[in-house]
Amino acid sequence: MDSLPALWGDFLVFTGVIFDILRKVPDVVWAALIAAFLALSGVKVANRDNTRRLMLQLRHDKEEKAAQRLADLRRDVYLHAIEQFVHASSYLSSLPATDLSKTESAQPLEGFFAAAAKLQMVADSKTSALVSDLIGTFSVLHLSLIGAAQPIRQLLSEIDFYTTLWEGALAEQERALSVIAQFAESGDTESDEARRKALHLTLDTQTRFLRDHSETRQTLQVERNALQGEFVKNLMLGLKAINTRVQPIMVAIRREMHIDNQIEAYADAVSEQQDRVAGAVAALMAQLDAPKSR
Repeated sequence: MDSLPALWGDFLVFTGVIFDILRKVPDVVWAALIAAFLALSGVKVANRDNTRRLMLQLRHDKEEKAAQRLADLRRDVYLHAIEQFVHASSYLSSLPATDLSKTESAQPLEGFFAAAAKLQMVADSKTSALVSDLIGTFSVLHLSLIGAAQPIRQLLSEIDFYTTLWEGALAEQERALSVIAQFAESGDTESDEARRKALHLTLDTQTRFLRDHSETRQTLQVERNALQGEFVKNLMLGLKAINTRVQPIMVAIRREMHIDNQIEAYADAVSEQQDRVAGAVAALMAQLDAPKSR
């Protein structure tokens, strides 16, 4: 306890010596020190402000580059997806004549689904949800049209079969007529009556085959035309439903890509186009149903 007053006294003595030394420092030196301190503080403040502005600029440039990369990626993905959608829509209309057993037959549809999946990866959540709904609608329509196209393909196969038979009967008929003509021109028709009867029998048989195969083909063609009409109706109604889902996606894509600043005007134009398509589909449905009502 006795050492504390002694230490405090030594501290006061030391402090007094320091103040004596500082009082002996000339005012010019103090002025220089203060000026140097102020200059150093100014430089430090300026450097801090410059560093902050540089960091802000770097962050802004980074965000700009990221936004530009995303915009470029979206542009490529969106344009490719739209192109694949056109191919897939054309593929649906060709289903009745498409051989689904071939591996390359479904490539347009596979390309559309792959492009749509990429689109979902780069689009915002709302656009991605719209694309998901479009994929589901497209898948349901595809399965429905496959079922509707199957009997049409079967009828086409049968028509081709009877066409081959018809062509064969036609060739045999022409051959029989040629032989009969040669036989008649020989001038000795009575010397081989059996052969003459056989040739005429062949001619009658092939003529009957021609008539039967032609009638069968016509019957199958009528059935095919009826099924084709139903297929077209289902296709148009399905494409109408798809078009209803595509239009909002197109508006969303233009908004995300900042293509123009008149999105509302474009949305109105898209809605008007959709109404025209709906009217055209309704007119086609009435036209396809007209023969049945007679």
